Amino acid sequence: MKIDDIDYFSIVSELSKYADFGEIYHEKVKIHIIELENGKIEKCFNILDKGFSIRSFKNGNINFSATNFKSPDELLKQHIKYLEKDTPKNNAIREIEQHKITPAPSFLFQEKLKLIQSMYEELKRTLPNITNSKLTIQFYEKEFQVHNNLGISIKSYVYGERFSALVACLINNEKFTVFESTGRAYDNLKDDEYVLLITKIITRMQSMNVAKPCPAGSMPCLLSAEAGGTLIHEAVGHGLEADLIDKGISIYKDRLGEKVASPLITVVDDGTYKDGWGTFYHDDEGTKAQKTYLIENGILKNYLYDLFYALKHNKQSTGNGRRQSYAHRPFPRMTNTMILPGKDDPKSILKGINRGILVKKMGGGQVNTLTGDFIFEVQEGYLIENGEIIHSLKQASIIGNGPKVLNEIEAVCNDFGTSLGTCGKEGQGVPVGDGQPTIFIPNITIGGTAF
Repeated sequence: MKIDDIDYFSIVSELSKYADFGEIYHEKVKIHIIELENGKIEKCFNILDKGFSIRSFKNGNINFSATNFKSPDELLKQHIKYLEKDTPKNNAIREIEQHKITPAPSFLFQEKLKLIQSMYEELKRTLPNITNSKLTIQFYEKEFQVHNNLGISIKSYVYGERFSALVACLINNEKFTVFESTGRAYDNLKDDEYVLLITKIITRMQSMNVAKPCPAGSMPCLLSAEAGGTLIHEAVGHGLEADLIDKGISIYKDRLGEKVASPLITVVDDGTYKDGWGTFYHDDEGTKAQKTYLIENGILKNYLYDLFYALKHNKQSTGNGRRQSYAHRPFPRMTNTMILPGKDDPKSILKGINRGILVKKMGGGQVNTLTGDFIFEVQEGYLIENGEIIHSLKQASIIGNGPKVLNEIEAVCNDFGTSLGTCGKEGQGVPVGDGQPTIFIPNITIGGTAF
C-alpha cells in the first residue's frame, strides 16, 4: 500500500471514539550501507522498509500497535479491542499540512566504494601496524506521515549521509583503538570531509607512539571543542528528558527555575541546527522541530517533551518525540544538544594552566541519571605543564558529577565543535548531534595509571 493511499482521517476519527488521543504513523525508509573491513567488502546493500503504527492514550496509559504486512483497517480493529469499553469521544482533526518533499540525492555505490577503498589504502600506508579497521558509509532517506486527533496532520521527510571509521593498531605491544564519525542531515558529504576524518585518525594514532601513562588524581581539565558534546549529552541531556523526570530518576526533577550550572553555561537542544545529524523538519509525532533552551545562564529552564509527557504534565511538546522506526513507540529524545559558545580565548586559558589535562576526544562512558555521576574514557588527551602541551596520554579517563562540573566551570570559550552518533534508549537508536566550545573545569578527577 502506498504511503498516500490510506484514509488517515477516518482511522484517527475512529480512534477518537475510544481514546483521549489517537494517532497513525506511516513510514517509508531507504538505507544504503557500504562497509569495508580490513579492506574487504563486508556489506554493500540497500534496505527498503515500510510500515505503520497506531498509538492511543487512555486513562494515562499508552497502547501501541505496529505492522508491515496487515492493512490499516485490520490493525485498527485489533487496536480498538483494547479501547472499546470507554465512553466515546469525538475529537476533530484539521486538513493535512504537507511539507514539500524534495528527492534525496542519488547514492552512487561505485563512487563511494572507490572512495573508502582509497581511504583504507591511505590508512595502510601511514599506519603499518594496523590490526583491524572498519570503514562504514550509511545513507538514509525517510518519508513519513503523522496524523492525530490533536490537529497534527503532516507529511515530512529527512535524509542524511554518515561516514565512520574504527581503526585498531598495535603500538609498543599495546592495542589502541580510534573511532571517528562525520555526517549531517539534508546533505551529502564531500570527498574532502572523508579525507579530513581519516587524517584525524592517523594523527591521533601516530600520537600514541609517544604517549605516556596518564597521571591519576584531581587536576584542571581543558575540554576542547574538538571533543564535541559527549559530556553535555550523557551527563546532562538524558537527565532532562521528560520521561526520566516523570519517573523520578533524574537529578533535575522539580528544579525548574533553579541554578544548576555556572552563569557562563547556556544549553540548548536544537532540532533545526543547520549541520546537525539530529536535524529534521518535524519530529516523529509531527511536531515542528525547534530550538529549546534547557539551561540559560546557569538556570534550568525546560525539559524535553514528547506529546505523551507534555499532555500528562500540561505542557507543550518541545519537538523531541522520536522513534527508531514505525515499529517503535516515541519517547522524549535529544536532537542536537549543545553548550553555546562564550567569550574566552582557548589559547589564553591553556597558558594559565600550571599542570592539567587537555581532552581533545572523548570515548565511551557511563552515567547515572539519578545522581549525575559519570565516568568517560579519554580517547585523545595531552598533559599540560606551565601552559604548554607536553605529550599525549594513554589509559586516561575523567570521573565526576555532571551538575557539580557544570557549576564549577570557570571559562567558556569562543570556539565551537560538534560530534555525532546514534543515541540508544529503550532498545532503540536515533541520530543525534552534540556540540560545545572549549570549556575549563578547574578541578576534576582524572583516572590514570601514573602517580
